[in-house]
Amino acid sequence: MVLMEEPQEDFKIGQLTKELVAIKLKKMADPSATAANLVKQTLAVALKEIKPGSTGHHAVVEDACRGGITGLLLAEQNLGKGAVLILEAVAELSSELNLDPTEMMRSALNGIADMRRFLRPDQLYDIHREIELHFMGAGEVFSRMIKTAGRIAGTPP
Repeated sequence: MVLMEEPQEDFKIGQLTKELVAIKLKKMADPSATAANLVKQTLAVALKEIKPGSTGHHAVVEDACRGGITGLLLAEQNLGKGAVLILEAVAELSSELNLDPTEMMRSALNGIADMRRFLRPDQLYDIHREIELHFMGAGEVFSRMIKTAGRIAGTPP
């Protein structure tokens, strides 16, 4: 097995995750749990290919979480619940793979916050509220990331 220093550009974990989530959601009783499980499964595979000590896992986590939320959005599911379950899955996986849980959660929040340009304000509020209810202080971090993502993307925060 060859370990990658950084993720390959032609391997789009977010696209893969989005496609898997969209397909599975149409058939599942709990779409949010399914999305979170698929994010965890794709990350488990992708992160094993990242060389220990590399920073490449940040982009992979962001991309997978963005893909999971996109799948939920396309399937018109509860984004707040989905975001919380995705964050829980990332936390579990960070423990299983012995990765820094704070950095993994920050990457996951970044991936979710990056979706701001596609979400209505009420959807962003629901995500923020649910994150804050389940992860004390993470809602504020999420809010800052949304504002930063807006400035980076050239749109008003």
